[in-house]
Amino acid sequence: MAKQNVPRALVSLIAGASDATLEHIVMAMMRMAGEQIVRGAMIQQGCLSACIKLIKNGDLSETEKKIMQYAEHTISKILVTTNPSLLTTSQCMGSIQPLIKLVKDNESSDLQKFEALLSLTNLASYNDSTKQHMVSEKGIRVLSVAMFSGHELVRRAATEAMSNLVPHPDMIDYLRKKDNLKVWVAFAADYEDNFECARAALGCLAMVTQDPEIASTFIKQGNLSEKLLKSVLELGNLELMHRALILTLNLIEHGGKCKELVMTTGTLAFCEAYATTYQNGGKSMDLEFSEADQKLMGITVSLSQDIVQACSR
Repeated sequence: MAKQNVPRALVSLIAGASDATLEHIVMAMMRMAGEQIVRGAMIQQGCLSACIKLIKNGDLSETEKKIMQYAEHTISKILVTTNPSLLTTSQCMGSIQPLIKLVKDNESSDLQKFEALLSLTNLASYNDSTKQHMVSEKGIRVLSVAMFSGHELVRRAATEAMSNLVPHPDMIDYLRKKDNLKVWVAFAADYEDNFECARAALGCLAMVTQDPEIASTFIKQGNLSEKLLKSVLELGNLELMHRALILTLNLIEHGGKCKELVMTTGTLAFCEAYATTYQNGGKSMDLEFSEADQKLMGITVSLSQDIVQACSR
């Protein structure tokens, strides 16, 4: 259908169409967008731009609400796997408000929210302009609410989307607040039940603890922060360890009570033992890791050595 320019034909039918006809046109686009292989063609033939132009706010009839939701969902499906650098500025920026609206919509399904969040994650990773536009559309507030969804995939995608807003100043300010950061520490500690969500949250903490105020707020979480570092390092999962070790190194670099936390909670002792045991590849070959895990283990050993050296200064 895409090769025969059906998407372009659907776009041409939009002008002058009744609401009933428009509903079916956009529904057809939405269903086509479910196939990843045709998304590029749909963008080239005008479907993305057409759906963005269909978005409107205010009092809508039930049919108009369906049209808006179908258009928003089409945008989200198209952008889940599309490289934002291939979009025009108007397409990139124009997609953000409909996606946030879909996440916020109480009547949207978990699947619709999930795909919209994946697309927002994709756009947020592109550049500072997309981050700024998401923030200006009250994205931080909407995403923070989505983090408490009853659906695991929605929670994970919302966490990843928020993580990609770093280092926007408003996101940093948001995480400087103790209660907000507490949520992220709790999410990062929930790796047994929600590993991917915990990985995203811990990755965010590893980035934002470069900020001295956030680092200070992190250690004020008391047992939560201490248990997080201890349990993640003892777990032995290399992806989580990598993030936890970067977080630890950030704390040391700030000195004072941040450094004291590392030295008095057993984290330093762990890093000393870990670096000594596995330096220069020692004993790691016995673990039968994949090549990727061997490389990641080398990184974690190097970070542990950096932590030991930093604590000695």
